[in-house]
Amino acid sequence: MEIGTWLLSFCIMAIETWGSIYFFDIFMERKRTGWLDKCRYVVLYFICVDVASLGEYLDSMGIKVFLIVLIHMIFCKVFYKANWWQCIFFPVLNYSLLFLTDLFSLQAENILMVKDEAYASKLVFLSLPAKLAWVFLLFVLRRIWKGKNSYGALSHKEWRKFGIVPLFTLASMLLMYFCYSSEKKVQAVYLFLSAGLIMINFLVMVLMQDILVKGELLRESELTDQKKESQLAHYRDMQAVYERQGRKMHDYKNQIRTMQVLLKEGDTQAAAALAERLTESISVEMSVVNTNYPVVNAVLNQKFHAAKGQGISMIFKVGDMSGIRLDEEQTVILFSNLLDNAIYECVKVVKAGRKAVIHIKLVQEGRKMIFSVKNPVAQKVQIRDNIVLDSSGGMHGVGLMNVKAVVDKYGGDFAVSCDSEKFQAVVML
Repeated sequence: MEIGTWLLSFCIMAIETWGSIYFFDIFMERKRTGWLDKCRYVVLYFICVDVASLGEYLDSMGIKVFLIVLIHMIFCKVFYKANWWQCIFFPVLNYSLLFLTDLFSLQAENILMVKDEAYASKLVFLSLPAKLAWVFLLFVLRRIWKGKNSYGALSHKEWRKFGIVPLFTLASMLLMYFCYSSEKKVQAVYLFLSAGLIMINFLVMVLMQDILVKGELLRESELTDQKKESQLAHYRDMQAVYERQGRKMHDYKNQIRTMQVLLKEGDTQAAAALAERLTESISVEMSVVNTNYPVVNAVLNQKFHAAKGQGISMIFKVGDMSGIRLDEEQTVILFSNLLDNAIYECVKVVKAGRKAVIHIKLVQEGRKMIFSVKNPVAQKVQIRDNIVLDSSGGMHGVGLMNVKAVVDKYGGDFAVSCDSEKFQAVVML
């Protein structure tokens, strides 16, 4: 019996470890940890076995639960691209569901089984169905959770609200465990409460799913509006260019007539100087930046004129972009969002009486395109996961989210940083 019990304990811990990793894989994106990633199952298994043994040695269920949840939190931080809110919420939720199924099974067995000399041994062997029921719950959750979502839309306040439910569940389970009663009525109440808590935790996950889906739809709607606004801005800019050309055309005609007079009088040197100045003026007016890619030229020149109208300077360092692999729509999204973000912040800097200069770098290095935008800031902003946060910790705007979506689509890298003086965004594709 001892060998059978040992083997059963081994199987139970193996199921718990596999189920926990499967649960975390549902909700979080794995890191590239190389060889360590290949042995993460073994690492978590032996650590959990040691913690379980320590908990039995200390004869304290509370310490055991705390240590296992803590180990899972650290495991998530090491192996997943997750912030601390996620590393706290999902391990607590996972262990709450695991503990609930164990407790539900225990209460059902206490009600249905007759206590005899073999009662303790039966409980050990009947714990296996509880683990399988927990694995079934994980499969159901996987069906409910439609792919990985961006948690950047959730503020710290929302994470705290969601976190109350699994924490309350864990506390309730420990209370039911320590307040164990052999009375059938009490056990029936505990059975009902366990089932209710399982349902509540499922509803929390469904609610989180709905919030994230609605947030994604909202971002898509704002992105569509932004595209329309970008097109309208482009048309307005073209109209402004035509108006400027119309106003200057009269001046150009006068200067051409002046050159004709100078040539008739034989003053070719003065005529040549006037022609050179006129040519430079037309070149600057029509196109400030030329990257050998028409869409990029249109966006950069449009934003240059828009910034100039706001009293903002732009300094460009550009190369040949003829080999760029972005399509036209993604190009507009990427460049317009980063430049609009910089101009928006520089307007506040200009209003504060400071000089605003945006530094733009767009070059090809090797096979990668590097696009960097650096601008001054009115005040330092908080950044989490390359997302600018507002004062409440929520996502501020959708511009950088749209940029990240483009970068992720093409398998590139995107990073933002900010200090008290400047904000910088860098894209590598």
